[in-house]
Amino acid sequence: MPRNVDAALRRQEIVEAVKRIVIADGLGRVSLREVAAEAGLVVGSVRHYFGSSAELAAHAFDAVTDSVLGRLEAAGAAAHGTAEDGCVAQLCQLLPLDEARAVDLCVWTEFKLAARTRPELEPPAERSHRAVAAALGRALVRLRPALAQEDLVREAERLLATVEGLGLHAMLHGRWLDADLCTEVVRAQVASVGLAGAGAAGAAAGIH
Repeated sequence: MPRNVDAALRRQEIVEAVKRIVIADGLGRVSLREVAAEAGLVVGSVRHYFGSSAELAAHAFDAVTDSVLGRLEAAGAAAHGTAEDGCVAQLCQLLPLDEARAVDLCVWTEFKLAARTRPELEPPAERSHRAVAAALGRALVRLRPALAQEDLVREAERLLATVEGLGLHAMLHGRWLDADLCTEVVRAQVASVGLAGAGAAGAAAGIH
């Protein structure tokens, strides 16, 4: 009799195989055959869950996004101290400060870049950005509850763009851009939230 297979566990094993391939050789090598070989499965076992390489890639993108979001939300819930500490802790989940985060960030970045030319990755890319931006927006509401909506959106996008750039920089130049320096940069950025708007408002008031 065929043994029972936990479908969720099997899908996760397949996603982990995708991640290993992307880390080693990039997204271009991800195919049903290559992933099956990496996971120690026959191609038919992978095809049972994913009908095409495009479907598999989109699922893996969503799975990595879920991993990142789960880590981000957990950091916010576990943070002690000020709202600023909590925001810093959450943003640091988007940086390669340990092996698990480094793997997810590398794979996540590959998927996001590939979405520019691969239509099947556009929906998970859009979901990824919206979900992370929304989580960051909630953190900023706790940090600066008096911020107007338009200022909140601007600051969330500014922080997200800064941290994404910092994450890429850390992946490429990790020998000197270490965890402490990354955290210092994030903390400085978080501390500046709302200050640009306040300064502009003050300058405008001084004109009259």
